[in-house]
Amino acid sequence: RNCGTEYTIFRPGGLNDKWPKNSRPVFSQGDVAVGRINREDVASILVDLLVTPEATGKTFEGVSVANSDGYYPPAESLSVALDRLVLDKDGVSEEVARATYAIMQQLLPGEKQAAAELAMGQTYEQLDKEEVGRLGKKGTEEAPLVKTS
Repeated sequence: RNCGTEYTIFRPGGLNDKWPKNSRPVFSQGDVAVGRINREDVASILVDLLVTPEATGKTFEGVSVANSDGYYPPAESLSVALDRLVLDKDGVSEEVARATYAIMQQLLPGEKQAAAELAMGQTYEQLDKEEVGRLGKKGTEEAPLVKTS
């Protein structure tokens, strides 16, 4: 960020291939994003960012609102949404981050909407049904080690 080169840092929320594609992205700043986004939508956003000057000099997160029955189609351009975000050099105030966090929490999937209760590898739907996630119970998760050559 301090090297003088123009940059954009995009941090997608929870990547989920089963989440509806071609959904409306919702951007936030301050590491407060919660929600899901399809990998294909992430790829589309990354390509769009290459030609969207309003993204330059900014770090932001993105999730998506499912395009249910055509109510939330993606915007034709990301420019308007990204223009509203602040430049990294100006910083996001704590007040704005707290307000954004409160709003973003409402986008959590599931009924409990309790991110702190999730185990690694557990979905919100599994949490609602009190099912164990793919890596085990919270606090005892066992992530498989992958060896590379």
